[in-house]
Amino acid sequence: KWTSKSWWWMESPKFDKRYLIALGEKVSLVMTPTHKRLQQNAKKGAWDGGQCYIVPLSYSESFVGLDEEVWYEVKRFQSSIRQMFREEGQGVIFLETVTRTSRGGGGTALQAKLEVVPVSRSVERDAPLYFKSALAEVAQEWGTHSKVITLDDNKKTLRN
Repeated sequence: KWTSKSWWWMESPKFDKRYLIALGEKVSLVMTPTHKRLQQNAKKGAWDGGQCYIVPLSYSESFVGLDEEVWYEVKRFQSSIRQMFREEGQGVIFLETVTRTSRGGGGTALQAKLEVVPVSRSVERDAPLYFKSALAEVAQEWGTHSKVITLDDNKKTLRN
């Protein structure tokens, strides 16, 4: 069993049901605790429609490696979340985060989650430029992965 740092994953003994927003067949939507949020303007213990995580129910090291059924449900959650924020006049950025966790019996493993970060529409529109610029600035540190692949939600993803 995976334990320790995986408080966002329903299979973890550290999972707190108070943070569960929505539960699908393959993924869950989990509220980010107020002390872990990028924006600290929310009431403690209450989801304000802000930062949260999309988390596969089964163990996953990355979203690229998800089964098709899980990936399809992730895309449906993303679409619904994007629509919710659009209705509020906001944009949203999705960031895959992979965290090193410990497992029973010693050793470590990787656990993936998709961060959902609400932003202004202008930040959402300009985000690809900021990320591309930041990657270019640290290109020498990441010399083995120097090619930036531009993705389009409707056409090109890491999965196709």
